[in-house]
Amino acid sequence: MPLKDQRLSRRMLCMALTGWAFFGIAKASGKEAPLLLMGGSFERPPVFRFVPGARRTLLYPATEGSHGEITAMKPRAFMGSASWDGLLANAREHASLLTATLEPSMIRDKHGVIQMAVICNEDPMTASCVLSPGFLRRFSAVFGPELIVIIPTRNKIYVFPKLANRLLDMAQTVRDDYLISPAPVSTEIFELSAKGLRAIGDCDQKD
Repeated sequence: MPLKDQRLSRRMLCMALTGWAFFGIAKASGKEAPLLLMGGSFERPPVFRFVPGARRTLLYPATEGSHGEITAMKPRAFMGSASWDGLLANAREHASLLTATLEPSMIRDKHGVIQMAVICNEDPMTASCVLSPGFLRRFSAVFGPELIVIIPTRNKIYVFPKLANRLLDMAQTVRDDYLISPAPVSTEIFELSAKGLRAIGDCDQKD
């Protein structure tokens, strides 16, 4: 289903990738360091922004505990530590480093042509890597300057070329990933390019 044509601005991309102003302070003091996570609207975090054009996919500040538990930040804690305009270098470094370590599976057709990339990683920040300039550069080298991205779970990403892709063939697999995951995001379809990230549809055509 087509969605409203909005784009994640360059400014928000920078904010999303650069983290929280007090990240280093929190880390040094032993407190839980804040993250910028991608999640589903069903999570109803107290502080969030929709990814442009999306109905189901959010960006929200959260902390990760020592045992990997994720806790969405409350407004008072969020405003006491940073703001959307205060996303700075440490979180960007984390996302950039994580993007560099991703080991995607490249799916080829019978002629050896790469049809899509599938990324799986245990880090809860995996989904947020799509906001990194390094992510776009890396996969644009394979698929061209405009990508189609689906993020059914926080630790799994599908990447396709914009044209001549296998998106329809993978729709049911995406829905299954979303339904069985303990950390689902959404079945929404995104376009990623130098202009930003925007939702353009949904694998769940029943809506």
